[in-house]
Amino acid sequence: MTGNALVELQDLEKEFAGTKALKGVSLEFLRGEVHGLLGENGAGKSTLIKILTGVYSPSAGEILLEGKPVRISNPPEAHKLGLGAVYQDAELFSGFTVGQNILLGNEPGRIGISYRAIHREAAEILDSMGLDLDIYRLAGDLSAAEMQLVTLATLFHRRYKLIVLDEPTARLSAAESEVLFGIIEGFKKQGITIVYISHRLREVQEICDRATILRGGLVSGTLNRGEVTEDRVTELMVDRNRSQLATYNEGENVRDEVLLEVEGLSTANLAPINFQISAGEVLGITGPVGGGMEDIARALGGVTRHSGSVKLGGRPVSVNTPIAARRSGVALIPEDRRKQALFPSLSVAENVCLPVLGSLQRLLMIRPGPVKSYADGVMERLAVRPRDASIQVRFFPAATSRRW
Repeated sequence: MTGNALVELQDLEKEFAGTKALKGVSLEFLRGEVHGLLGENGAGKSTLIKILTGVYSPSAGEILLEGKPVRISNPPEAHKLGLGAVYQDAELFSGFTVGQNILLGNEPGRIGISYRAIHREAAEILDSMGLDLDIYRLAGDLSAAEMQLVTLATLFHRRYKLIVLDEPTARLSAAESEVLFGIIEGFKKQGITIVYISHRLREVQEICDRATILRGGLVSGTLNRGEVTEDRVTELMVDRNRSQLATYNEGENVRDEVLLEVEGLSTANLAPINFQISAGEVLGITGPVGGGMEDIARALGGVTRHSGSVKLGGRPVSVNTPIAARRSGVALIPEDRRKQALFPSLSVAENVCLPVLGSLQRLLMIRPGPVKSYADGVMERLAVRPRDASIQVRFFPAATSRRW
């Protein structure tokens, strides 16, 4: 262990139902550095940080904190040791206000809890972070991006030595991302170590001092700031040169046939919009968080009340409810999949088969054999790892859950 290392991981292994997600990971996180953690979905990133923050226990290996072996048996123990995280699927207490969530467990006041003092202090925290959020708003009414920023604000009240940020800009606008980078710089000046997980290489190049690449549950390599290039990272991540990968959409799959026509689509937050998509086309819709782009997807998926008309293949269709949208051939993968599309406590097989249960039953009985066969086929086609349909969804990283 080097003299400046805050945390050292030695030969960490983690096994789920006979499948090894980590196969002997060894690496160091230095004091006050921003350390990028890169890798394909299923490479072991989420498993690694959940071991570090007490969500999982390692099957083998050791963790050293400031040179001393530590056992992190649960998240509260990790917090006591100064190890925290903001996960991609950040969660708050939906019935509490923004201010109450930020100060939870650190409420001001010697005798009793002062509602006014909590929100006054929370307002000061958000102001210091450059965030404009209503401190009295219920957390259950926040967007996924706003929840992530509020979760980050909670870290101001805990004396952390290391903070893991899991895809922190995935749901942030460009302006919000810049605010985040400023917060990270402030943490760094305090000597706090940041483990930064991201698929956005430019961000890693901009803010990370070093970056470690995982592949197949092993450390493929650790690079210093100047060594983090697209070619080198690609080679370490997938064991292939970037020139060998098809990364550009030439548009050869777009047909002349107009598949989707939308006219006058509007919601409470979206002015009327018209657009059409050809068969085989990928249409990108972008804009600031809360600018209305989320409502387009939710309206087409039948989740948000809307006005306007929708045609699919030239035929008018109803997308007034999720069931109607699905019957019309429109499927929605929501922004917050863990809460809006999956049952975390059920297995992969049970989640995958829910939309097709009718075809898997016989005499009103669900047959386990066809369920397993169908789920195994889906996992094979989508390259989900570990490939075990009996594992509960909550044990998979958020990025992997997109595939279901």
